[in-house]
Amino acid sequence: MKGATHHQDLVLALHPWSRGMGWVVFESPLSPIDWGIGEAKKDKRARCMARFELLLERYHPTVVVLETYRDKSDRRAVRIRRLYRALLHLAANRGIETRLYSRATIRTCFGSIGATTRYEIVQAVAQHIEVFRHRMPPVRKQWGSEDARLSLFEAAALALTHFAVTGAPGARGPSPR
Repeated sequence: MKGATHHQDLVLALHPWSRGMGWVVFESPLSPIDWGIGEAKKDKRARCMARFELLLERYHPTVVVLETYRDKSDRRAVRIRRLYRALLHLAANRGIETRLYSRATIRTCFGSIGATTRYEIVQAVAQHIEVFRHRMPPVRKQWGSEDARLSLFEAAALALTHFAVTGAPGARGPSPR
């Protein structure tokens, strides 16, 4: 992250996971301006909330995008669900619009280019956003844990879904290359 920036109509997409949080700030579907992965070993909720507050102060996003966490099929831990509620509460207190998109909506958005699995969506994001290509995580082995970089790609997929759903200029959904 560079110095404090203030742009119009920024989208901040977040993807909390068991060991931290991935995030991306977009100006438009083809213009991520900052991104990161914050791993937290101790006091995970407090560290994720502190990072989120810093991102809100630095970028003043117009909208915060998260994946829906209330679906019956959702298997997120109680701690992650509480973190989602805290993130949404903080954004609402600051008057920032929030959008939640289900996994099914993300798959539908990326399904138009043939990407339906998590890894296919990661590949589509890497093709769509050139600066992410070299950060692409390897295919997950059954016995291996989830790569931290996946949270970055999940956040980017959320933002691209948001642009496609809201019809943002230049957002016809991810384009096949």
